Amino acid sequence: MKLKVDMLEAKHWIYPLNQPKRDYQFNIVKRCLFENTLVALPTGLGKTFIAGVVMLNFYRWFPEGKVVFVAPTKPLVAQQIDACHRTCGIPGRDAAELTGNNPRAYRSRMWEEKRVFYMTPQTLMNDLATENCDARDVILVVIDEAHKGTGDYAYAQLIRFLMAKNPHFRVLALTATPGSTPEAIQAIVNSLHISRIEIRDEGSLDLREYMHKKEVKQHIIKMTEDIVHFQQLLKTVMESVLKPLVARGVIEPLDVVKMHPYRATAIIQRIAAQRNGAHKWAVGALSKLGAMARAMSYLMEASVTMCLGSLRDLITDKDKPGDGKKKAPSKSQLKEDPTFQKLLTDLEARRHRPGGFGMHPKMETLKTLLVQHFGVRMAEDNEGGDAGSGGDTRAMVFVTYRECVDEIVEVLNQESPLLKATRFVGQGVDKQGKKGFAQREQLEVIKKFKAGEFNVLVSTSIGEEGLDIGEVD
Repeated sequence: MKLKVDMLEAKHWIYPLNQPKRDYQFNIVKRCLFENTLVALPTGLGKTFIAGVVMLNFYRWFPEGKVVFVAPTKPLVAQQIDACHRTCGIPGRDAAELTGNNPRAYRSRMWEEKRVFYMTPQTLMNDLATENCDARDVILVVIDEAHKGTGDYAYAQLIRFLMAKNPHFRVLALTATPGSTPEAIQAIVNSLHISRIEIRDEGSLDLREYMHKKEVKQHIIKMTEDIVHFQQLLKTVMESVLKPLVARGVIEPLDVVKMHPYRATAIIQRIAAQRNGAHKWAVGALSKLGAMARAMSYLMEASVTMCLGSLRDLITDKDKPGDGKKKAPSKSQLKEDPTFQKLLTDLEARRHRPGGFGMHPKMETLKTLLVQHFGVRMAEDNEGGDAGSGGDTRAMVFVTYRECVDEIVEVLNQESPLLKATRFVGQGVDKQGKKGFAQREQLEVIKKFKAGEFNVLVSTSIGEEGLDIGEVD
């Protein structure tokens, strides 16, 4: 082992008391110091504080050692710097944030001068592979969003590389969602060389006094007559495509209204992996069925406008004119299907009526719930002498499809200033070619949401990725 321990400092470990002591955090920290540990805690219960305490102690014990905190995205990296230093008092002069945007020479200098690093796993892996830093100097690796650390993801590559060069380092892996099966958790354990698991959930006895009361209420939304009519037409078309597939054993019988689009994709992948290719004839029909399942999902869960757009895309020939390619037979068959033609005709006719498709019943219920929530809070504030639009309360709306985010924001902002909604999406480009949020924009939106400039955040799954959104009701 290259690094030398400070024997005087190693006689004890420090637990900061600048905030109220929680027994579960104290007990978890004590174990993380001496074993490679996977810590799974529900969101908001102090995983970052645990990481900060462990980092502080290794920082003290090994004066020449490098402590590294890795997170999958740059916003997460930036967020952890402030949280760790604020809660645990690691000197800022000894810390650095390194990203792929920093020149190699700058990163090399930081590795020479600093001792605590916040970075993405890809940047760390690059510096290790190019010998920009010495793997033997790393004494602690803290891994945020550890559920990603399986297979050939950068986390797994990183730990494999470090184990080959320097087996003398500690691993602390953090996650709020370790996996729903023992096999999923075991995959993380294997990839990250975990020897101890500390898992708590909402039912854990030592968490109960710190858990906020959560009320889960299900709302059964009745669809309008128009949506039921469109659903029945689309169901008829889907069943006509499904029937021969079921008859020849490609797919089992199912309710097409509840069919997940990925089901067709999974069967196509299975067929592609088969050597004999007995069911290759079914790929076109499966592709068409999957596209219609997505349109059905749009219709029932999101927006009739999105459903119409999806069905148009299904029959639109996107090949360039004159490129010599033939139109897909499945598209031609759909165009000639009388039920499909009636579906499109009825959708277009409804769209051109006064008021268009109108508000989707789910969106109407969402708007009502939020107006009621903020209206009650505003009334309470006024009684207490505080004028405002709902006081300090906040709300988050999660949606499955990014295409729906802007539509929801527009509908909610009709109730401004009571509702002040904004979108929060990932970096990728959506199907319409609209750009997502750069990481700087994501952080700016979170900052404004915490400050109260917005009180409703309409988010895709990016909002689940460990970012500190702040308190919501």
